[in-house]
Amino acid sequence: MDWLWSLNSELSNWFWSYRNIIVTSWVAVLLVLYGDNINKSLKRLMRPYHYVVRILAFVLLCSVGYSILANYGEVLINHTLQLPERRWFAVIVIGVYFVLGGLAESKHQA
Repeated sequence: MDWLWSLNSELSNWFWSYRNIIVTSWVAVLLVLYGDNINKSLKRLMRPYHYVVRILAFVLLCSVGYSILANYGEVLINHTLQLPERRWFAVIVIGVYFVLGGLAESKHQA
């Protein structure tokens, strides 16, 4: 059983050095999975407005909105990852990737 704790510790330390890249990939996957829902909501919200206003809203969402979501999402997740002990980081990373894979599979995007 000690080898399992040792492996977990080594993986946690190794993953920790790539924390920013890992978090960026999580945010990117979430935006890919749920970006269409955000676009549909904006489309539904902007339906009564003129065509030019709808196009402007879509361009603003894609150019500014998604970048703000990505940046602040990464900061929030990075901050949240510093709360538990570092020895659990490997378990968290692997678990989150399984959850993201399950979400992608449920949306048939895997």
